Amino acid sequence: MNRYLPIYLDDHRAIDDGLVRTAQRVAKSNAATPWADELRSLSEAVSADAAQLDAIREAAGIDGGTLKQLAARAGERLGRFKLNGHILTYSPLSRVLETEGLMAALELKRARWQTLATLSSDHSEWGAFDFAELERRAAEQIEQLWPIHAWAVAQLD
Repeated sequence: MNRYLPIYLDDHRAIDDGLVRTAQRVAKSNAATPWADELRSLSEAVSADAAQLDAIREAAGIDGGTLKQLAARAGERLGRFKLNGHILTYSPLSRVLETEGLMAALELKRARWQTLATLSSDHSEWGAFDFAELERRAAEQIEQLWPIHAWAVAQLD
């Protein structure tokens, strides 16, 4: 096994941990908006994709990465304390920044699936995984966020 693969997959598992938590928080914080269903669906899809990464790691015999996941979790929580124009409540600016953060993390996820597809020829244990479909799903999730982002930006007026 490539010595860098476990590190790469640990890093991406940590990214997914932050992505899942952020998607869940955004869905919860926007439950009363016109985008509630889309954000809940996105949160569920992001969680399912994280489970796929866990299965890929398991198939490759990779475990661990807990320290990186804890660091990502701490970073996600610290990110909640950013100045957003409101002291104690959710802000329209929070919605804009969170959708942008989700899109950036989803782009990393899309690139990850491309990378793993390239590496899969050396990993017969990954034969059950459809990396092209996982990449397509990530691209679809990014596209799903664009109208939500545009709506969030319009709420800043």
